[in-house]
Amino acid sequence: MVIQGGEEIVLTLRPSPWFILLYPIRMIVVLAIIATLLSIVGSMFDKLGIGQRPLSSIIWLAAAGIAVVLMSWSVLEWRFRVYILTTRRVLTFSGVVRRTQFETSLVHLRQTMIHVSVGERCVGVGSLLFATAGTAYYDTSWTMLSDPAGAQRKVQNLSRRSERS
Repeated sequence: MVIQGGEEIVLTLRPSPWFILLYPIRMIVVLAIIATLLSIVGSMFDKLGIGQRPLSSIIWLAAAGIAVVLMSWSVLEWRFRVYILTTRRVLTFSGVVRRTQFETSLVHLRQTMIHVSVGERCVGVGSLLFATAGTAYYDTSWTMLSDPAGAQRKVQNLSRRSERS
């Protein structure tokens, strides 16, 4: 990231630590459902005498291993996700292997919106979405912030100042 002349960093944020749990939660729930179904099938095989080991313990061991990998990846995603507000721009950096950098001028910023999913509401976090001129969707989001309303106020105040100058 290059800070341009006369530009200052106003705010640097990271997602809440809840991101580490909420980011992979859907996949972990699906994994648990699949492991449960496979365990039921495995127990039927055990009762019929097919197989040498209790199959359900192997299934749950594999599911636990996959869950650990998912959580580890989530930690990396959290670590490499940074949100920056400068006096002129909004920047979003994300991604572990494939890095993404989004930036837009505050002058081009047309709308901000706070989005709070059910999981985010349960732990008291929310996401801040940004739309620029000429787009029909939100261009980027600052995901799972501890105080999305405070971040939105700062962005809107700077955006108003940049429109006036």
